[in-house]
Amino acid sequence: MIRRPRLFLATLAVVGLAATACSGSSADDGGSTATTAAGAAAPAGAGKAIDTLRTAFYNDMQVPDPDIFYEVEGNQVIQSTYEGLLRYKLGGTTDLEGLLAESYTVSPDGLTYTFKLRQGVTFVDGTPFDSAAAKFSFERRLKVDNAPAYMFADLDTMETPDASTFVVTMKKPVSAFLDYLACPYGPKMVSPALIAANEKDGDAAQDWIRTNSAGTGPYAISEFSLGQRYVLKAVPGYWGTKPTVGTLEISIVPDASTQTLQLEGGDLDFLHGLPLATIEQFKGKTDFEVQTFPAFQKTQLKVNPNKAPFGDKALRQALRQAIDRDKIIPQVFGDVAKVSTQLLPAGMLPEGMAKDAYTFDVAPLKALVDKLPADQKSLELGYAQFNVNDARLAETISAQLKDAGLTVTVKPIPTAVMFDLRNTTDIAPNLLLETANPDASHPDTWARIFYSTEGFLNYLKGGVATADAEMDLGLAEIDTAKMQGHYAKAADLLFDDATFITLADVKAVYLMRKGLTGFGSTAASPLALNVAAVTGP
Repeated sequence: MIRRPRLFLATLAVVGLAATACSGSSADDGGSTATTAAGAAAPAGAGKAIDTLRTAFYNDMQVPDPDIFYEVEGNQVIQSTYEGLLRYKLGGTTDLEGLLAESYTVSPDGLTYTFKLRQGVTFVDGTPFDSAAAKFSFERRLKVDNAPAYMFADLDTMETPDASTFVVTMKKPVSAFLDYLACPYGPKMVSPALIAANEKDGDAAQDWIRTNSAGTGPYAISEFSLGQRYVLKAVPGYWGTKPTVGTLEISIVPDASTQTLQLEGGDLDFLHGLPLATIEQFKGKTDFEVQTFPAFQKTQLKVNPNKAPFGDKALRQALRQAIDRDKIIPQVFGDVAKVSTQLLPAGMLPEGMAKDAYTFDVAPLKALVDKLPADQKSLELGYAQFNVNDARLAETISAQLKDAGLTVTVKPIPTAVMFDLRNTTDIAPNLLLETANPDASHPDTWARIFYSTEGFLNYLKGGVATADAEMDLGLAEIDTAKMQGHYAKAADLLFDDATFITLADVKAVYLMRKGLTGFGSTAASPLALNVAAVTGP
């Protein structure tokens, strides 16, 4: 499966939107059925409706095209303007529920998915959503064929027996398919009429959609000025619960200090991705509050097995043991992170699976380092540039490894350089620290992208072929328990190999003006709050 990179925001933030999510659920041997209640937005807060709500991004998003978008910054725009067939239930759950599909069934062989579509849904242009529109939306994703199209690699046929029934058949079982449909990067429904009216030379309206939206969501893009701001306006005829926020304004403000000043000055209402030191400063201020949300977000240390001295598995295992997670995680992250207990993000597999427990002891590493030639005792530890929290963690790890006789130089790595490390192994560091999120809550969307030997975000080319094989078995397994067992076994093999050292599971953190209520979140939808249900004091 080809995976392409997306940009990860370099600070603490992964929050879900009420209208999207992904699940670890899958069909069992006897098939499965799921039905949900009306797909309205999360209940509004107890306060007043808000005319304009304001926030900021550090960087521009790629493009607001749901069939191209595959990053983190910008999720707020996509999830506010587009909707998919499925979503997650609110909170840290991995449970799926319907959104534009009222219900769905999965055939016993795991190949055929039948969706009963919600009636009365319209796109932003007022045209109706039906099975033909669902098929059109799937076909557009295949036609555009950008990064998120990997989710349809095994799609075989699509049928529309009537206006409210959409049937999808796969070439082979894909246990993550329902998760793909619900996740932030999954297929969103687009208006066939708007796409057709704005198509140029067969481009599927890609040029037009750079500054416009064509979804069924509660908001539509009214302004999209790169480097400046994005403005989303509530859709008057939205099919669901009427939004309590009329306008969402998103400014592009690259500097965290400037964002903070604008929040204090009343020009912004909520922020994500601030340094933890800043978050701590605001905890005592009466006009602001800190809110945290569950998130599938993991901080890990990647070890380069292709560069001395870590070609030796025993040395990698000793390195892992020499990192005192119980001490440094609270020191760096405070109460917004917990020490990792699973190789995959917490909650992705049942408790007790994929364990990564170990006892801190620097002596084994020191004994092995003493035998190394002098030129192998000096290491480079990289981290994503501008990630102030990972920078601090890298310095802390560097200090700990000094006790083992290693000299560690900490180096920020630009995002573009990091994405290309697989192709530029000569400049790859010995160690690489990263805080990241999966595409969805299904274990394959973490294990395959980060841990498989061919994973696009496996920057240092770690991993083992036997774990890859378990991932393949898990992706094709329609029994949930057996599927989870394959990924747990893959994780156990990877833990033994010690090319991936997991450190912490990190919550999503937002700083906001006091009195804002009604935010909903899902763990698998990065940087997207349910602004449609927010109220003010």
